[in-house]
Amino acid sequence: MENITMFRTFASAFLLLSPTISFAASHEEILRLNAEQKVGSKVVCHAPLNILVGQKPVTLDFKNSMTVISNHGNKRTYQVITTFIPSGTTTPVITQRYHLNVITDEIGQTHKIDPDSISVTSPYSAEMAKLNESQLRSPPESYQSDSMVTVTDFPNFTIQGYENGPVTRCSISTQNGNG
Repeated sequence: MENITMFRTFASAFLLLSPTISFAASHEEILRLNAEQKVGSKVVCHAPLNILVGQKPVTLDFKNSMTVISNHGNKRTYQVITTFIPSGTTTPVITQRYHLNVITDEIGQTHKIDPDSISVTSPYSAEMAKLNESQLRSPPESYQSDSMVTVTDFPNFTIQGYENGPVTRCSISTQNGNG
């Protein structure tokens, strides 16, 4: 039962963390962030996730490391590696790998995982990894409004998830290490 609770958390974290902000980014700022994401650059995002495993509260570091595969202005593709690491440890409970397609419109971005690119591993439970991979193969598209993003110190930004959800902190780095 604990594994099923954790697997549901991991599968839904993508949707929870990517979908209100008092200092929302302008669309021009979003376009500037998108332009900064050259092929080969990385967008790295972190957020704390507080979950219950059995009756015990556990804090996980949700880390999304996205390498830009292509950037054609309003359409970008990333190779994503998502890890969920319990606080105080260095080994991920689960690791998700997939391609993410993002399309920018006038007020936000649509995110869609390529189901054929998904791979999930766990050093603790092959069953949990298999269940998580199965659930990731059929997620709905998610939409991230520009109003969810705040540019903190370009090219760093935050994303506010649903009400009372965690704030995801993100940074963009280029191949040579410059932001």
